[in-house]
Amino acid sequence: MTILLGLGPNERSDAAIALGAVLAHTFASPLLVSAVTPVPWPPDPYQGDIEYLKLQEESAEETLERARSRIGETVEAEYAVETAPSVATGMVAAAERCEATLVALGSATSGVPGRVSLGSVAERLLHTLDVPVCIAPSGYSPPPGSAFSRVTVGFGRADHDSRLLASALEWAQRLDIPLRVVCFAVRPGNTKAYSIESSADDLVVEQWVEPLRQRIGEAIVSAGGDPTAVEVVVGIGTSWEEAVGAVPWSPTELLAVGSTLSLARRFLLGSHAAKIVRHSPVPILTVARR
Repeated sequence: MTILLGLGPNERSDAAIALGAVLAHTFASPLLVSAVTPVPWPPDPYQGDIEYLKLQEESAEETLERARSRIGETVEAEYAVETAPSVATGMVAAAERCEATLVALGSATSGVPGRVSLGSVAERLLHTLDVPVCIAPSGYSPPPGSAFSRVTVGFGRADHDSRLLASALEWAQRLDIPLRVVCFAVRPGNTKAYSIESSADDLVVEQWVEPLRQRIGEAIVSAGGDPTAVEVVVGIGTSWEEAVGAVPWSPTELLAVGSTLSLARRFLLGSHAAKIVRHSPVPILTVARR
């Protein structure tokens, strides 16, 4: 297995570096750490950008040195500087050249602290590569030497006829860690405006959850798993933030979200998965739904 950790210059990449180390410990796999230096295109024929390019290269080297010091000697890792017209282009080129089976990134620097935020680089990789992408939330800082201890998969009503659970189960079995299934029920915050009593609202949620639990059990059995060994939890709230926050999360949790693998070999997040991603306090992993 080849894990590519992508880092851009001039970014606070500690969360991405921490994620790369956790992935390497989890998979007992070598890590390729790539820092991309954007090179203007077309080149300046008068070489007026030499100083700028030198600063960019020095920044990339500093990023790799920071990664090397934080990852340490416990992980087998290779470090390289990639030059490309853009960070996203460089990441794609590095992933294709090393035949990466998993790509790890940090969240956008403009994102919400403690949550996953897809920046332009992550969006480009999701829409270009046909391998899973793992993204760390902003400020991600697990205990040193950590490995993932559980895979949680976000499951919705539209997922019962997909391969989402089967894919998540494969990842959990591969890592020899438990699988948990989480469902989210986001209900209106002002039920009085709709003349709905809270008890009636709870009944509606319960009536939605029970058939969903049954479909989850059936999907796990059809995937060759044991439904009694899989925990099913429901996060309920008046917003997605509240519903995701209602679920207990471990620092060593990996959240698998379903994405559609299109004919163009691209991972596309649906609206349900995108909402889960935006509010996730733990690293997310894209897995194919179909």
